[in-house]
Amino acid sequence: MSRISKRTRVFIASGMGTAAVAATVAFNVATYEPDPDELPLTNAAASYRKSGETAQDWVTNADHVILASVVDEVVHEPLPVEVERGEGMVGRTVTLDVRRVLWSAPDAARPAPETYEYPTWGFVFTGGVDDMRPIGTQDEPRVEVGHDYVIAIDWEEARCTPGDEPQPAMWMGLDSNSVVPADGGVVGNGESGGRVESAQARRTSPEPLLRGEGTFEGRMMGETVGALARELARAEPHANPRSSDEAPAGECPGPRGRGAQGAR
Repeated sequence: MSRISKRTRVFIASGMGTAAVAATVAFNVATYEPDPDELPLTNAAASYRKSGETAQDWVTNADHVILASVVDEVVHEPLPVEVERGEGMVGRTVTLDVRRVLWSAPDAARPAPETYEYPTWGFVFTGGVDDMRPIGTQDEPRVEVGHDYVIAIDWEEARCTPGDEPQPAMWMGLDSNSVVPADGGVVGNGESGGRVESAQARRTSPEPLLRGEGTFEGRMMGETVGALARELARAEPHANPRSSDEAPAGECPGPRGRGAQGAR
């Protein structure tokens, strides 16, 4: 089996499985025409580990739902072989300061973190490292410094599958629907897809994906994070939950939870 690189873990921590990482590396270079104040985003399609489409999904699959501010970021270095050939991709890890816990599962694996490092979308380059372009999807936040987000997270224990590089224990997102812009405490306000818009603009968008049609985010668009918390408090988990996560991996030696991604 192939070894899982540090960059692969970046996307796994954001909720993407290893198959999705392979699909992302072979990214779709189709781009849209941005406004002058908009990032020239390169699109990438991905699948995710656990469903986060509805409020019921959130309270079934998450340990906590948090309101967090992005206070710092680190852009990772490309691999030497990618620098040599002039094309590749790099990830980012952002530091999240948890401002408020909006909901917690009664059987949460551990208390919500106060702050932690969250790997997220980075950049691709095809004409040398001086030609970096943001990568992501138009309907999902890149998670940028200076913005607030509501995020549904759960705790993933360390994984030590034979033949693969060990994955440290970490907080992880569910899917693209469970990371929601929330500047000013309003669901839908802020950065998504590399552009900053109001909840009102997203709610009236002609694009179903941009207005979150059929999702919990879309239903709460324009409401306060307090209203979102009250909806979660009323939601009931699925009677027979089913995880879309990868096959179980072997347990790692040593204390459970060692190697968490900066959570404290």
